[in-house]
Amino acid sequence: MRSSLRAFVRTILTSSGRFLGVRRGRGSATVPHSETGPYVNRIVADAILLNEIPSPTEGEQARAQHVLQRLLEFGYLDASCDQHGTVRALVPSREPADEHVLLFADIRCEEYSPLESMTRLADGRLYGRGVAESAVGAAGLLVLAEYLAQNEIQYRRPVICLFAPFDLGAGGTQPLERFLEDWKDRVRFAAHVSGLELGRAEERPLGTCRLSVTVRTEEQDLHGPGQALSAIDVIATIAARLGSVRWDSGGDTFLNISRVEAGMGFGWRAAEGLLELEVFSPAAETLAVARTAVEATIRSGAQQGGADVDITVKAFLPPGDPSINAGLAAMVRRAQERLFITSQPAQLPGYGAFLNTHGIPAVTLGMTTGRRTRAEEYVEIRPLETGLRQLLAFLDDCAGWPGKESR
Repeated sequence: MRSSLRAFVRTILTSSGRFLGVRRGRGSATVPHSETGPYVNRIVADAILLNEIPSPTEGEQARAQHVLQRLLEFGYLDASCDQHGTVRALVPSREPADEHVLLFADIRCEEYSPLESMTRLADGRLYGRGVAESAVGAAGLLVLAEYLAQNEIQYRRPVICLFAPFDLGAGGTQPLERFLEDWKDRVRFAAHVSGLELGRAEERPLGTCRLSVTVRTEEQDLHGPGQALSAIDVIATIAARLGSVRWDSGGDTFLNISRVEAGMGFGWRAAEGLLELEVFSPAAETLAVARTAVEATIRSGAQQGGADVDITVKAFLPPGDPSINAGLAAMVRRAQERLFITSQPAQLPGYGAFLNTHGIPAVTLGMTTGRRTRAEEYVEIRPLETGLRQLLAFLDDCAGWPGKESR
């Protein structure tokens, strides 16, 4: 199975003459988007290669160098990679322009596993831990850059393709912060290219704080005198307390317990457990207050149960700004209508909220559909062409064809 999959990847990546040598030398506005079909295999191949590179690592240099090498092969000779693992390539405009369009993708995979991240193709799906989290989004942006280069497409606004390792628990917007130090006054629109959520139509993106809680209790025999509470008991108490808290009068701020793990199984008493949760709110101030209340509740419950507790912030993203994003969100919905994509109203947090704090409209564009569960993770292959065409439609409107006024 592995040899056949790698043969598939090699075949796709060495077939640029057959798949990609279409209509070179034509003007950008005359390249029909119906020619995007062959690029689906390219997205799958690049996602497979990227997903099996270990992550997270220091500076994500292995994944970053893979992306950089591919961009150089496409002809982006000025593509660069910094010491933090952020790769950047510029699609020049036909004429000089001050405003740019930023497309960015995450190359980091928090859930990488040497075994579970090995990919497989079956039933029109690509399976593997990390394919939906980051690999397909990054591969989609990479192949978009390839498409633009091969077809010699230039818009009225230059397009920046940015690939960065985001670590939300450690102030994970730092790649964008570094980028915006020099570029915030030159970016007109931005979009985060993600794996899932094809058809996402952002209305009022919520802010979020994601916490990982480790609970430890005394090691004890399964049966004995004076039994203290187990890690499961403590986690259950904490979860019950959190579930009874009313966060605001309107119910717009809420909490989701996303994962609970504890114990070794039959015959063992649970002495360590894991609780992961996330708080959502449309208001930054309320989100900060809710985070403080959640942490206080967790520590109080652990103390009462005689347990030690460690709280780690896995992610913190501010709420998006609907007033800044309204025009761009409407633009995306119109593009989805043209492509017959069913728009799904969403209030999920996104990287675009950070750009909103700099006054830049930003949305999330999903490449496909799929599923992430504890047992498996996969993306659907067939919708990838629609996802690629959505990116092109986004650029048509935001970057503007030559002679076409951008809205």
